[in-house]
Amino acid sequence: MRNVNNTYLNQAKVILNDNKINVSNKRLRRLAYLDVHQLNYNLFSLYNIYKKIITKDAANNQIVVLLIALTILFTLAYLLLV
Repeated sequence: MRNVNNTYLNQAKVILNDNKINVSNKRLRRLAYLDVHQLNYNLFSLYNIYKKIITKDAANNQIVVLLIALTILFTLAYLLLV
């Protein structure tokens, strides 16, 4: 089995714990491996739950970054026009 970045594992563990899903380190490594290296895998119900939680968290982060970027752009545009 290929290695998965330890930082990714730590972040996934925190996200899962926040959603009250406790998994062993071995199972977490397997879920992360499926998530990173086998993108079309969907036969394991725990993996489906894991994928939904991780994807939701990533989408929330993207929305926050988008809002920050838009705020910066509008602020710069306002400062240039004034």
